[in-house]
Amino acid sequence: MKKRTGEEYELSPIKLWSPLQRRLAATGQTKGTPQQWIGTIRNLQQKGVTAVEIEWSNIIPALEKHPARPLHLDELLAFLKHDPPCELVLQRHVTDEYLPLVRYEKQQRPSELPAIVVRRGRREVRLLHYADRSFGLCIWLHVEVDAGLFGRNRYWSFSVPRGRKKLASHPVERRFATAQEAMAYGRMLVERMARRLATEGFVGQTRSRNHFTRYVLPGGANYTEWLITAPNLSAQYWGPHFDLPNIVAHVRSTERTTPAGARLLVLEEIQSDWNQELRAVIQEARRRQPIDDAAVDSFDWDDDLQPPPFNPYLNHWLEVALRMMLLLAASREFSGIAWLPGRLHAERFPWANADGLKAFYDRIVPAAVEKLVRSWGAQLAEAPLPTLSRNFEVRKVASTKRWRVFHRESGRPSDEEFFDQDTAEVFRRSLEVPAVERIPAVYLSDDMTVDMRQHGLPYLGAVGPRQAVRASTA
Repeated sequence: MKKRTGEEYELSPIKLWSPLQRRLAATGQTKGTPQQWIGTIRNLQQKGVTAVEIEWSNIIPALEKHPARPLHLDELLAFLKHDPPCELVLQRHVTDEYLPLVRYEKQQRPSELPAIVVRRGRREVRLLHYADRSFGLCIWLHVEVDAGLFGRNRYWSFSVPRGRKKLASHPVERRFATAQEAMAYGRMLVERMARRLATEGFVGQTRSRNHFTRYVLPGGANYTEWLITAPNLSAQYWGPHFDLPNIVAHVRSTERTTPAGARLLVLEEIQSDWNQELRAVIQEARRRQPIDDAAVDSFDWDDDLQPPPFNPYLNHWLEVALRMMLLLAASREFSGIAWLPGRLHAERFPWANADGLKAFYDRIVPAAVEKLVRSWGAQLAEAPLPTLSRNFEVRKVASTKRWRVFHRESGRPSDEEFFDQDTAEVFRRSLEVPAVERIPAVYLSDDMTVDMRQHGLPYLGAVGPRQAVRASTA
């Protein structure tokens, strides 16, 4: 792992490889006209290269525009290897530093629009879109009143009220293309303030960079947040969980050992903010009827109604996340990977769609894993993991605005009250008793591990037949 100074993410050497580059290099063809190469590349779909990778590589349009002189294979490979859009990198969110917690909350749209102002010669209204209560960070949505040739211009700005938490009070003049970029800027200012106060010996309420430690199944070690990013895409997407662009998927993991001694990489959660948002916008666009001319003067409120940029992994993000984790497990000599069933997710995220969580983790994830490991003849299994019971839960008491621990069945609260949820969670765990949780898993045989370490995995397309082995079931 390599960490660049001053950054909070480490790059991993683990990578998936490009089927298009490998299959093209293996065709035996060394020279041809642009049209001949176009035919060769399209025929590679019969050898496992996906139309998605071919389209996103932009190799076909480049060949169509190229003069009709013969091209050498090395020229095509050089084009494909230069910042390939489908390339993915694995990064670890650094967790050994502490920063103040910034929570942005989306504001309700006002019943009446504020007064129109003129900025830079254009009439616009400014609406408070997001706000952070701890530091007073404000994200403003600016919408032009007069529609231009391409509709109404929209942008976001950032400001801090006077006298808030040692942050300089300044409306920032810079404009942001998205609310997420403005929020990232605000977090950067808070980080800078925290480092300055640390040098002065000031200690305030801080939190680990880990985002969701309270949701981890007890008993695991080395909790890690893995980010799978597509750094070479021209358009950028900023998700709500990490200040890093173009995260195709993120996986929260722990390391655990079964009573039989099998060391497992446990996937606590698998998620793609980017593609979930993209799918939601696509579904909404399909649902909507054509806009009535009478509604032209209405203002769009939610910026997330505008589609985020597309990426090659809209329908493949889960596959690449599992491939990356399987490759990670093989490279670190784990006995296998496992994931939490839907009922555990539904229990710890009571505000979420329980049926959706169960469908994803009990049906979709196992099917994707089974399809992936079928290439080695491996099968799904079950792993017993030592953990703690879940007889209690933490709730916030509305009357006192403090946190208490309640027994799940009886609903009886404990006597203690806590000012923050994390402290209450520590107390809750102290009340639990040892237990064993059985979760779905897939075990890696020695031959399967060696094969992945030597030959890797593709980032798109079928894995293809590999060495026929059967995974052990430790």
